[in-house]
Amino acid sequence: MAKTINIIPPVIGDYRERPAQQGRIQGGTRVISDFHTASVPGHVLVSIITVVLNGEKNIEKTIQSVLDQTYDNIEYFIIDGGSTDGTLDMIRKHEDKIAYWISESDNGISDAFNKGIAGATGEIIGIINADDWYEPNAVESAVSRLMQEDTDIVHGMVQYRDTNGQKTELFYGNDALLHKDMTINHPSVFARKRAYEKIGLFRTDFRYAMDYEWLLRAKVNGLRFSYIESCLSHVRLAGASDRNWKYARMEVAKAKDMHCPGISNRIFYAFQIVKGSCRRFLEMTGLGCIVEFYHKRISYLKKVKSS
Repeated sequence: MAKTINIIPPVIGDYRERPAQQGRIQGGTRVISDFHTASVPGHVLVSIITVVLNGEKNIEKTIQSVLDQTYDNIEYFIIDGGSTDGTLDMIRKHEDKIAYWISESDNGISDAFNKGIAGATGEIIGIINADDWYEPNAVESAVSRLMQEDTDIVHGMVQYRDTNGQKTELFYGNDALLHKDMTINHPSVFARKRAYEKIGLFRTDFRYAMDYEWLLRAKVNGLRFSYIESCLSHVRLAGASDRNWKYARMEVAKAKDMHCPGISNRIFYAFQIVKGSCRRFLEMTGLGCIVEFYHKRISYLKKVKSS
């Protein structure tokens, strides 16, 4: 692995000062009617962000899961990277319920996340990608916990699904082990905006494990985490980090070198590459039961096969 270059993460002001790109397309209630989400007495405003590129197949399910939330004070942002399929048609279909959407080229997923965060006005921010979707009470559960405990970040369980939407494994989060690995699944994370203001946004030099680097940065900087022991979101295992798992593992090791330096990170990286290769071989040869036993009984990344 190459030596880590400690680039300072971007901040919200960096994005608010950026000029509009040529060819930008935008819409939503802020653009159509200059309407900003009205304050609901006693309910903090929550900003939900979805990033997408050519996601026409699944994005409507994602959008609907946000619109169907039991919590009633949400502003919704969709950041599109310049889709050329029917994604924008799906977005426009629900435009009267979306606070703001934008379509233009970007510098990867981190850059898209940061655009959404910079535009958000909510006290709490959640990020759900275009292949994934929320449980109906996800936002309500997150807000309740954040308010009760005055914590900075909450996260919960995630239901993994295959490309056909069928359940595979239920992922259990554990922020106490972030120094070891990605023990939090980002689609279940809700963070106060003050967390991004304190430690910065997502690093754009990370292409796959930007969420792990940000969460580990939050942990080592003393931000407070709380775990909700229920399923908050559903994730299709077909995202960029899953398709490029070796590069994702390299970035996990890079993040650990930055925030928890030590020779053990290199050993851990080598172990993860061997383990990942073995897992894929066992699954390909019909011995997935061994993988299931490992995840359920041995691994600190607890995943239980769904019935």
